[in-house]
Amino acid sequence: MKKRTLALAITVASQMIATAQAQQTPATNPIELDPVIVTDVFEDRIAINPNYSAADEYNQVSPTSADGGEFLRQINGVSGSRFGGRGIDPIIRGQSQTRLNVLLDGAYIHGGCPNRMDPPTSWAALETYEEVIVIKGVQTLQYGGGGSGGTVLFNRDSRLLASEQDGFHGRISAMATDNGINGDLTADVMGSNNTGYLRGIAQIKSVDNYKDGDGNEVRSSFDHKQAGFIAGLTPTKDRLFEFTYERNEFSDALYPGAGMDSPEEDSDIYRFKFADKPAAAWLDDIKVEAYASNVNHLMDNYSLRTAPSYPASTMKAGQPMLRATPTTSDTAGGHVTMISQIGKTSLKYGLNIQNNDRNAVLNNMDSGSAKSISYLWPGAAIDQTGFFAEAETNIADKQRLRYGLRLDYVQASASKADDKPVAGPKTANQMYQMYYGVTATDQTETNLGGLLRYERDFNSDMVFFTGLSRSVRTADATERYMNKYTMSPVLQWVGNPEINPEQHHQIDVGIGQHNERFSWNGVAFYDDVTDYILRDTARGQDGTLLANGADIYRNVDAVLWGTEVDASWAISSSLDLSGALAYVHATNTTDDDRAIAQTPPLNGRVGLNYSVTRWGAGGRVRFAAEQDRIDELSKQEVGETPSYAVLDLYGNYRLNDTFNFRAGVDNTFDETYAEHVSRSNLMDPFAVRVNEPGRTFWARIDATF
Repeated sequence: MKKRTLALAITVASQMIATAQAQQTPATNPIELDPVIVTDVFEDRIAINPNYSAADEYNQVSPTSADGGEFLRQINGVSGSRFGGRGIDPIIRGQSQTRLNVLLDGAYIHGGCPNRMDPPTSWAALETYEEVIVIKGVQTLQYGGGGSGGTVLFNRDSRLLASEQDGFHGRISAMATDNGINGDLTADVMGSNNTGYLRGIAQIKSVDNYKDGDGNEVRSSFDHKQAGFIAGLTPTKDRLFEFTYERNEFSDALYPGAGMDSPEEDSDIYRFKFADKPAAAWLDDIKVEAYASNVNHLMDNYSLRTAPSYPASTMKAGQPMLRATPTTSDTAGGHVTMISQIGKTSLKYGLNIQNNDRNAVLNNMDSGSAKSISYLWPGAAIDQTGFFAEAETNIADKQRLRYGLRLDYVQASASKADDKPVAGPKTANQMYQMYYGVTATDQTETNLGGLLRYERDFNSDMVFFTGLSRSVRTADATERYMNKYTMSPVLQWVGNPEINPEQHHQIDVGIGQHNERFSWNGVAFYDDVTDYILRDTARGQDGTLLANGADIYRNVDAVLWGTEVDASWAISSSLDLSGALAYVHATNTTDDDRAIAQTPPLNGRVGLNYSVTRWGAGGRVRFAAEQDRIDELSKQEVGETPSYAVLDLYGNYRLNDTFNFRAGVDNTFDETYAEHVSRSNLMDPFAVRVNEPGRTFWARIDATF
């Protein structure tokens, strides 16, 4: 089914391209590699590549991020749940996991760990991308269904890099810290001319356990190797054919907030892109993308740690309890996006396809060979096909209206729900029947989303907007089909195969100003959610048949609201002051206005930066208020979290046209602190709060040629 759907999409796109090219006239404008990215003052862009044209803030970005999720925490309104040295799950507007659409150079990648040791952002080898764009809330419908919390785009722009210089050119960087990252070496090289380019990327990273502010070692080490190539053909200045292959390998990843570690995991990612400006009467731009990602993940409780022993009350008392969980997650899909100009209206329309298959099994390894206890993901498959049309019309001078609709068709199934494990007493369907009175029959959904957004420019540098949106998020594989069986009910974790999709109805209002001296943005949002998918504890609630303390999923109604404010002031041509603040309030309105677990507290930062031609220096204070609004009935909460404030210092010096040196210290005063958001783990359902790194000195050098 997946292959037929994807093939049909590519066939339709090819026929449209052929029709458009039959009417083609010579193009005069340079190609827009991604003509449909939202470009207003209410998105966050951070450049990673110092050679990229958008790299104005490059020297203010800390390079100590172990993965993409940690990197995103530098953006106002983005928090992250730490699980180890990698695997930090981003949170935007109080929403995480599949409430965010995360694309790595146009590809969706779903991790292989049911407990999200490897969320999509952890597969972003940061230094091989040019920039990261964070679109908060629902500002566009074109990147897929859901995305109620926001959309995160890790972008490469190989065509632009190639166009800036012919011949052989590139970048090599190296960095290290005294507390965590032992070494991080990246090479990004390209050969190009006016007909195409070949880009090679490689990264080797070695990360040791870090120490928190009290000097306690936190199990967080891992090794990472990544390599790939990007081949592009540019037969005309508007036409692009591009193929990408990259391989990621992680090994010996330790997780302090888990009952298991990951001795090995890897991914293969394939992408194909076609872009053109046919200049036909009915079509101005077209972009076709196809991708596939294959993730293999292994976690166990004995390779990298001492396994627990069987309790005294069992026949194997004192013997090691060996458990392993091999998993796979295969995703394939594509996008077709077209742009047509109709009078004063720019119309973007197309389709998205995303198909994901997941398998995971909890094995008993006591005898040295694998004996299945339960199928955690019992052949879980979720296929989504979506169509969108989004227009922007100039309704008056300096006034715009953006509006659109999105329709998603979802199919979900669990092919192994009736398979009985060798060493376990129950099938997945038997577990679902016990907790919900249902089994995993094939499910279909037709979900409708929409967007209406008004924007007005008050003058040359000030923008106001207000928006209404409806977005529908289908349940993911874990929420639908998780099936963790143990002898102890409180350790069981069971998905709900008939859980309803979330329906988010949001309104947000914002105003912002950008000029040479002052820049500021303010946004407030309100999100009324029907059928919010809540991970909860079985207490015999409506729709839950047992009251044994297991982890279950159910639908509730919820309300989320909050605000984000950020500002910067150029005190002089060399000195600027900046600040940011974010707050979100999340409530389960079905259960007596209970707080929703794992909601970040009020947080923000204040920074001061000085920069001249050859060098610069600066500092920032990152802070968070106490979080005392928690769900005391949820095993996802560790408890209340105290406030904190930490100081980071950094500087840079450009030695010459080739070398740029950066250095700094994070958490200068060696504070002991932790983010409020935490995660429970597969072997123990109770969340564990993991302290952040203590004082960390770092240095980095970039060489461009």
